Amino acid sequence: MAKSKTIAAISADLCSGCEACLSVMPHKDCIVKLDAPSSTPFAMVVVDVQNDKCTGCTLCVRICPWDAITMVPRPDPL
Repeated sequence: MAKSKTIAAISADLCSGCEACLSVMPHKDCIVKLDAPSSTPFAMVVVDVQNDKCTGCTLCVRICPWDAITMVPRPDPL
C-alpha cells in the first residue's frame, strides 16, 4: 500500500489513553501502547505512531475523542 505524504502525530498532553485509535487501526503496529510519562495529566498509557508503518489513512484522527491526534508531514527518510 502506498504511503501518504502525511502521518499521524499524537499529543501526549492530550491523549487520555482510551485506545480508541487502536480499535480502528487498519495496519498492524501503526500505533503502539507506551507507558505514560509522569508529566501526562491523566493517562495511564499513551499511544505512539510508528512513522515507518503509518499509511496516513486518518482513521485514528477521526475517532480520537480528545483531538489528541493530528496529521503532520512525513519525515524525510534518513
